[in-house]
Amino acid sequence: MSMPGRIIIVDDDAGFSRGIARNLRRNGHDVTTCISASEAKATIGTLCPDVIVLDYNLPDSDGLALLEQLRPLAPGAELLMATAYPDLDVAVEAMRRGAVDYVAKGSDTRECLMRIERAAEVSLLRRRLLEASHPPTSSIESLGILGESPPMRALRSRLDALRSSDDTTTLILGETGTGKSLIARAIHAASGRAFEPFVAVDCTTIPSTLIESELFGYEKGAFSGAISSKQGRVEAAGRGTLFLDEIAELEMPVQVKLLRLLEEREFTRVGSTRTRKLQARIIAATNRDLEKAVRERRFRNDLRYRLEVFVVDMPPLRTLGDDIFRFAHHFAAERARAVGRPEPTMHADVLIAMNRYEFPGNVRELKNMVEQAVLISQRSELQLEDFPVLLRTASGWKPQGSLLPPPPEMTTETEFDFPRDLTLEVSDSGARNNAPLQRELGHQTAVGGLGEIRRRYAEIEQKKLVEALEVSGGNVSAAARMLKMSRHQLRRRLQKYGLA
Repeated sequence: MSMPGRIIIVDDDAGFSRGIARNLRRNGHDVTTCISASEAKATIGTLCPDVIVLDYNLPDSDGLALLEQLRPLAPGAELLMATAYPDLDVAVEAMRRGAVDYVAKGSDTRECLMRIERAAEVSLLRRRLLEASHPPTSSIESLGILGESPPMRALRSRLDALRSSDDTTTLILGETGTGKSLIARAIHAASGRAFEPFVAVDCTTIPSTLIESELFGYEKGAFSGAISSKQGRVEAAGRGTLFLDEIAELEMPVQVKLLRLLEEREFTRVGSTRTRKLQARIIAATNRDLEKAVRERRFRNDLRYRLEVFVVDMPPLRTLGDDIFRFAHHFAAERARAVGRPEPTMHADVLIAMNRYEFPGNVRELKNMVEQAVLISQRSELQLEDFPVLLRTASGWKPQGSLLPPPPEMTTETEFDFPRDLTLEVSDSGARNNAPLQRELGHQTAVGGLGEIRRRYAEIEQKKLVEALEVSGGNVSAAARMLKMSRHQLRRRLQKYGLA
């Protein structure tokens, strides 16, 4: 038996296409039939076929002209011209335009099958040679997933573990905007399926009445308006990756069919009785708590277990510490290059405001925010007024709040382990004002000077500790009250700077 391939037959002769398709399927091939040039163009764009068999005479196009049109749509496919009778001139012209062979409809069926299967084998061998000469990227890290914080390092390490298996069903969990679709594409790109299709389905954008036919496809006449057969997204993914984004939004009847797809690795088009094999890898994502959805009877528990073969948790942006600034710098540089402008820097006020902002929309919100600032600003340094959301947030800050990011060795509030009020100015009268502190940090520090901000922060923090002890006459309890922290927290700070 020849190597199984993905074959499209474009022919309005139902007797010929059905007979050939039936024999090819019996030999293990995945076969799709089209009856017109327009249907073929729509199908080929998503299917990535290995072989295309074209009829010389189609109702809406000349076969030779269609051959040239399909060549760029399916660059890896072998094209064969089908004619009702052997015609040497047609065969020569077809090969001149890019066909590799031709089949005569009136000849022996075994001869037609042999030519088609030989073409499929050549296409598959060529694909394997291409994959061998251009292997997938060696690691997830090289795919441009930025970030040096502990959560991002842990994420890259976990994703690298997936590279040893191309078939593992994966569930990506995370808040809206954390980059779940980006991670799904990275998993695909780093796998052995990288040269196959990546088909993404946003389950929130397809009406519930259409989701089943969109996923699994339908046959001609399956419902009103089904004037021709159509493959679904599952079929279009072929041997690649099917990404089901926001899978928790699917209704229960569709969840049942999806469970069968995962358990039995097969599906049926709407209006058909013939089962088809699932060849793609499934990656799903959701921003919902699936355990809660199961308790509320909005999500099947058995489907949840099927999806949770390998779980990837996406960290929210607010937990990534200095990575916020790294991402902002990257997005600014990327957008500037796209519009042909020099890479901008960022005013220290912008960095301070970013550190204070919660980013409910996570990385997506940060990216949109920075790109908008680059587009509206004509300066080489982005100012706080270029970021309307950050500016509104900043205007609502209370004077006693810190405007500083955590110290260099700390990345989250939990690790920092003392109130932000520590940065307040301390005087003999106990008055507090953070304006002098802001001046000490300097306003002209850009992303490249973030280390200088950290160093100055440590100097100022040490100065405030000393001032508080001097004002309190060395009374640790009084100094701690002045700085609004516990005695234990103050002692830790004193030990950190060798002041204990």
